[in-house]
Amino acid sequence: MDNAVLLSPTDINTIRRYVHTKYAPLPGNRRAEIVADAIRRTLQQRLPNIPDEIKNPMIDKLISRCLLGEQREIKPDDVLDLCAELELDETHLRERVLEPVLKWVNERSPGRWNQEQIETRLDRRKGYSLAEVLDLHDSNENQAHQQVLIRKKMHQALSFLRNWGTTVPAQSIGAVVVIAAISITLFADKPKASSDAGIADAPPIILKDPAPPLPDIGMPDRLKYADIDAKGLKNYLKSRDSLLAEEPYFGAIVDTAREYDIHPLLLFAITGQEQGFVPKSGKDAKTIANNPFNVGHSWMEYNTDIHNSVGIASRLLVKLAASRPEGHDPFKWFNKTYAEDPLWSDGVRKIFDKLNSMQTITSIKAE
Repeated sequence: MDNAVLLSPTDINTIRRYVHTKYAPLPGNRRAEIVADAIRRTLQQRLPNIPDEIKNPMIDKLISRCLLGEQREIKPDDVLDLCAELELDETHLRERVLEPVLKWVNERSPGRWNQEQIETRLDRRKGYSLAEVLDLHDSNENQAHQQVLIRKKMHQALSFLRNWGTTVPAQSIGAVVVIAAISITLFADKPKASSDAGIADAPPIILKDPAPPLPDIGMPDRLKYADIDAKGLKNYLKSRDSLLAEEPYFGAIVDTAREYDIHPLLLFAITGQEQGFVPKSGKDAKTIANNPFNVGHSWMEYNTDIHNSVGIASRLLVKLAASRPEGHDPFKWFNKTYAEDPLWSDGVRKIFDKLNSMQTITSIKAE
């Protein structure tokens, strides 16, 4: 079937950015609640039209299994797999699930599925009860246990999100928002104990519609500031005999990137394109390192210090990003003003992607 994703980490980040901008004056825990609601509403619209008592816990399971547990997007096949885990022998349950699912898959792939095929697809994992799959046990003991777990996750997520946009690394927020989404939604449907006071002491703010995608303008999220593996980057720079691995150069670039909300690897990629990361063996290395961005036309014409040159380069990138039109490639847009060489953007992009991939590998090895 058409397996286009139903919800991806990128979708969550888009929702988060939208809420963060629109509701900036609100504290982090309130924005987390709005994000959680938008995530659920998005899935509500994209899932089959099955009864809410099945759909709502199914949404929780999809978020927990795919986005949080396996850290990947939610696909239509995940919905079918979860439906297949239900015990569909009872006639009323088959009618309430099978028919809406059949209609749903045929809307995505017209004419491809018939009732016999979808029955076969949903019969692959028999043996689980509805309660076992969707955690719909009714015992008071189980509900009490779930309440404790939910409160724990709630406190952790909201405490972490109070620093939203300041000390929280950008790449961590998506996972935290998913935790908040699961916690807030499950908790909202159950009685609150007296110890819950202060977690959500005001009526929840609810988006009437799922957050629309933001226009592709300005500085892209992936080029905004994010924490980096400084040790791994320094090791790579040292392997290139780069003077920029040393102080004050390395610290000046990273600190200025944070100040102007620019990804540090973008600034280092520009130095790689402009000056090959300034090898120490070069004749004028210490002079070039003052202006490895070639601001003011070149390091020869404008020789200053690293703090000044990286500041000029950063302000220019921020200014250019602010004027980037809808859908224009950011690297090519920077290229129009930053450099005369039309291939400059290709070089910077390749270096940026390489540095990013090396950071990912280093992170995986560390785990």
